[in-house]
Amino acid sequence: MHLLGRYLPDHKPLRIALGAFYGISNATASRLLARMSIPEHALVSSLTETQITALSGYLSSPATSGTAASTPVAAPGEVVKAPSGSRANAAKPDPLDTLQIETDLRRQRKADINHHRIVGSYKGRRHAMGYPVRGQNTRTNAVTAGRLNSLNRRNFG
Repeated sequence: MHLLGRYLPDHKPLRIALGAFYGISNATASRLLARMSIPEHALVSSLTETQITALSGYLSSPATSGTAASTPVAAPGEVVKAPSGSRANAAKPDPLDTLQIETDLRRQRKADINHHRIVGSYKGRRHAMGYPVRGQNTRTNAVTAGRLNSLNRRNFG
């Protein structure tokens, strides 16, 4: 099955197959399936057309998609109490409301790195030189950073 230009193998569980999208981890995929009311271990081949449409609609623009109710629904005239131990005013923001995937996320990360370079921060200088940015060892294990940051060094050398 193809979803937003990505091939999702039919034999894989949907939670695993959603990892093909840049920016969707296993935890995010689990949250997404819970929000869409799709079983956790559903295979890609077992999805219905309505589920596929809802999933592609949500992934294409999560900000405009409907969100699940955060509080229980009460009958008219009934008072609903907040669960014990929770604060009604201090609700955590849902990470799915600001979900960015693929091109949007890549553009955001590139802009963040560019900002560090322009400001001249330590992280920006490390990115520009192609060194590891987060305190990794440079004596022996900097091969991956050299590979990942080499393109950036040519552009901003």
